[in-house]
Amino acid sequence: MQPRAVIYCSKHGATKEYAQCLGKKYNLPVISIDHISGYSFQNIPVYFCGWIRNGKIVGLNKASKLFMCVKIIGVGAIEYNEAYEMKLRYKNKIRNEAFTYVQSIHGLSLSVMEKVYVDMFQPSLIGKSKGEVHEYSV
Repeated sequence: MQPRAVIYCSKHGATKEYAQCLGKKYNLPVISIDHISGYSFQNIPVYFCGWIRNGKIVGLNKASKLFMCVKIIGVGAIEYNEAYEMKLRYKNKIRNEAFTYVQSIHGLSLSVMEKVYVDMFQPSLIGKSKGEVHEYSV
């Protein structure tokens, strides 16, 4: 099924920018999930782009209830890692839908606390030490 729109949820703007690029590439309208309420459009296939907070793709629950998400794109600060992508699939209960994790643009204006959080917890999110992947890290 061909998607008819790109729906996104963004905090710092990287996800919005990614959604706009996707919309431009496929000539689709780009809509913030914050501007959608009320009706269910379950028959309408869409791409969904959401930012990641504590391993959860923000806005995904709402998007899944309102639309048929044919592709889900998670945008986060952590470097791409196959184990982390699998962990995101598990935590967000993504089973059959196509899913892609994309690292956000470098140089985002993160707050000091967000930078500390990413620096402290990035290794624990992907394995014992930064970049080291274990079979039990998911």
